[in-house]
Amino acid sequence: MIGRLLAALAALLIASPAAAQGVFGALEEGAPAEQAGARRAFVIGINSYRDPSFGPLRFAQRDAERLGAVLSDPARGGFAQVELVVDGDLTARGIVSRLQAWAQTIGPEDLAVVYFSGHGTRKIDEKNRSVVYLATTDTARLEPERSAIPLSAMQEFLATLATTRRLLVVDACFTGDGKIAAATAEALGKAVVDEKMPYSDSVAEKEAQLFATTYGRPALELEELQHGVYTAYFIDALDTAAAMADINQDTVISVSEAHDYARDATLATTGEIQIPMAFYKIIGNEELFLSGDATARSDARLALITSYAGPQQGMVMLVDGEEKGAFPRTVAIEPGAHVVEFRNHKGKLVEKGRMAFSEGHTYDVSQIRRTLNGGRHMVSVGYAHSWFPGVQFKTEGVPDGPGVRIGYALRFPGRSPAIRVLGLGADLTWGAFPERDDVTASGIPFAPTTHMLDLGVGPTFRVPLTVVTLQFMPRVSGMLLLRAITGQPYLPWILGTVGMDMSVAIHPHPRVGIKVAWVPSFTNAAVDLTQADIASELQAVPGWQPPIRFLNRIVGGIEVGL
Repeated sequence: MIGRLLAALAALLIASPAAAQGVFGALEEGAPAEQAGARRAFVIGINSYRDPSFGPLRFAQRDAERLGAVLSDPARGGFAQVELVVDGDLTARGIVSRLQAWAQTIGPEDLAVVYFSGHGTRKIDEKNRSVVYLATTDTARLEPERSAIPLSAMQEFLATLATTRRLLVVDACFTGDGKIAAATAEALGKAVVDEKMPYSDSVAEKEAQLFATTYGRPALELEELQHGVYTAYFIDALDTAAAMADINQDTVISVSEAHDYARDATLATTGEIQIPMAFYKIIGNEELFLSGDATARSDARLALITSYAGPQQGMVMLVDGEEKGAFPRTVAIEPGAHVVEFRNHKGKLVEKGRMAFSEGHTYDVSQIRRTLNGGRHMVSVGYAHSWFPGVQFKTEGVPDGPGVRIGYALRFPGRSPAIRVLGLGADLTWGAFPERDDVTASGIPFAPTTHMLDLGVGPTFRVPLTVVTLQFMPRVSGMLLLRAITGQPYLPWILGTVGMDMSVAIHPHPRVGIKVAWVPSFTNAAVDLTQADIASELQAVPGWQPPIRFLNRIVGGIEVGL
């Protein structure tokens, strides 16, 4: 499979497609991994380029050397193997060949890290698509497709490794100008245009991809740091700044902690000209650690809230009124119940609610937002007691009876709070009106038992108030009345009603509500009149219409959000 995916490298290696597939293709058998479950890294740093249109880099090699040293340090990274690629054959062919050999050492339980520091470039292909490349020492800027490693090929290579625990870190820019010195950043920053990424942003469950900058923005080298800006802070997070980067205080530095520390510092240093990004899905507790002894990891006392997904970009989180930062990132909070708010980049409230967090657990922002919002699908069940004047037949008292109601509501998704309070609802109520003997009409000894089925639908409007939610649903319904004794005057009826479902729910949990509703409705069905009564009224008043009757219902139950 990898050979097919990387066929584009045939031209790069100036060889046949078969030769390219053999170099960066399926792994050969017979090379067993050593020390299964270890951490292994392939670290590339390229300063010099043959093409003079690529300016020489001062610190790419140093980036790789220092990162390799920290990863190899038993007191820091503790990596079992770090292959440092800063000299020798740094052509595309040479690097690809060494990558394939290194891949054969990777076992199914290992953590595999590939790091690249150097120039990146891009080219518009014949279909007017932008393709990005990692530039090697022999890359020709005008023909990168023949002499550079496509980033997409590197991503696909990572996916073929024997392990699912893998990390790609790229400190390069893809503006087409290559990595630049910080002195030129201010002028360049005025012309920066964020562009759609021309490479995959999808990652597997235990895979992370970190980039020193966003596509279309520069990656900088800084004399004071003696490094690429992002890499300098990324290394610090694993080394001298580990205590600051370890936000959940479990004594190990995870991929998200290292990236978040480096991202925040890079944004501050470059005035947000360089904006690092990450593609990462943390499902459950994070399992990718870069520094510290994972086997001696302390139990995390804090809870983590994380998101590196597109829909959460720029969303600001507040906990008990205190701003915790904007996503993408990972945020640590004290375990326990908190009032959580999410606001968009304009400061408008998107979600707010109370939620309990457990120590050591990791929560995804999208899941929290769905929980605070009560869930997208709302299912309810409860007791319903109905009052229906005239439902039996001219009784002295208002007939009433018990019943059961089940309901369903669909919440509309969307970033706008105005949209997220809207939805559609439906409910089905069964009720039984018992036999009554207080009939006012002569000649009728009693009113028989009547069963009711009422199906209502309508739009919903929800007003969340922390632990209480108000909901309003303008409602139309179709109702079926079935009598225990049929025939005049106890005919079955199918009638329509209009009304309003008004409810209040108290939430012991954001997705669970104890709900009470009042459902007033109106109908002009002549359920308490005989055919003779109707004929008499029409004779007296041509065009006569039955009077409007008021129906009343109280519902109590439980609502669960899914």
